Amino acid sequence: MYKKIISFSMSIIMIFGLCGCSVPKNNIENKADNVVQPQYVKSVWITYYELSSMIVDKSESEFKKEISKAFKKLSANGFNRVTVHVRPYADAFYKSSYFPISAYCCKVQGGSIDYDPMEIMINTAHRYKLSFEAWINPYRVSSDSDFSKLCDSNMAVKWRDTDNLILLDSGIYFNPADEEVTELIVNGVKEIAENYDVDSICFDDYFYPSKDASIDKNSYEAYINNGGDKSLQDWRRDNVSNMLRQVYKAVKNINNKISFGVSPASNMENDYSSLYADVEKWCTQEGYIDYICPQIYFGFQNENQPFMKTVKKWYSTAKCDLYVALPLYKEGKEDEFAGESGKNEFEKNNNIVARQVTYLSKLDGVKGYYIFSYSSLKDNDETNNLYSAMQNSSS
Repeated sequence: MYKKIISFSMSIIMIFGLCGCSVPKNNIENKADNVVQPQYVKSVWITYYELSSMIVDKSESEFKKEISKAFKKLSANGFNRVTVHVRPYADAFYKSSYFPISAYCCKVQGGSIDYDPMEIMINTAHRYKLSFEAWINPYRVSSDSDFSKLCDSNMAVKWRDTDNLILLDSGIYFNPADEEVTELIVNGVKEIAENYDVDSICFDDYFYPSKDASIDKNSYEAYINNGGDKSLQDWRRDNVSNMLRQVYKAVKNINNKISFGVSPASNMENDYSSLYADVEKWCTQEGYIDYICPQIYFGFQNENQPFMKTVKKWYSTAKCDLYVALPLYKEGKEDEFAGESGKNEFEKNNNIVARQVTYLSKLDGVKGYYIFSYSSLKDNDETNNLYSAMQNSSS
């Protein structure tokens, strides 16, 4: 891998200067004693766009009021964890030395905000007996290819003409092959574990954005020219696995009570062959993750991946803790990719996710579930049935 003209360490110093923000020095004492890990996890995903509506144009007191109302209601209805999008792209909902403040905090990426949303959320979550999980997309920079939407302190801007990035019409991504990229991701996780009283950290399902051999051609050729002999596919999988192993080690060195996991797409074969995510290795060998939470966003009658069959496959594979992500967002809607027998299942029934919660609670090897997502919790029959199932299940 060729050397960049600008070193990574100098780039980080430049980010720090341009960002105009400093990492909070919380000086958390006895952090391991503060970690909250439910025995059976009942979490809800809170996405960056849901969070943004509570933050943008809100004062600190207004944000505290909104997040307190939300967390109080979640706790009262049986949840014991919130999984919050704190780094959806190469930006942050907290004060970072490595990533600019998110545009979803203050409309413009790299803008200023006079309070720290994540610190407030952690304190509020713990007040309501909710564990707090920091949810991160490690490789995703932007959902389109327009660099003008990125602030000058974004590392992708500094790396624009290097092999550290993968550029597609659909977006900009960090290149998993590059050692500087891995170092950036590891450092970004370390500062969260060191400076915030998080209970767990979760990576989303975005890894390699394309199977096209051209996206990392220079990096792979450099690997081969340096004596590498793995296929492109195996090499890509190793790049992602190496990143996870380094993140896991860094987290455990800081606080071994913090849980680290991944929420992959539910099709193991597709994860392996298209995203280059070796999920079976991660959840069967030590040193990668503490838990895995496949996104099993299907009904019982889905023709391609019926819910129970898919759960059982993960159940029989995972040696680490297994959680299951569930699709409340589909309730009341046609499921167009479920096949003829399953496409109307969520539309005609108001208790699909409730039944899934009940089913999971009877499987000893499943340690909990995550509901996608917060805005799907409404004042309707589907949500009321979910709450009843959560409270009536044995776990």
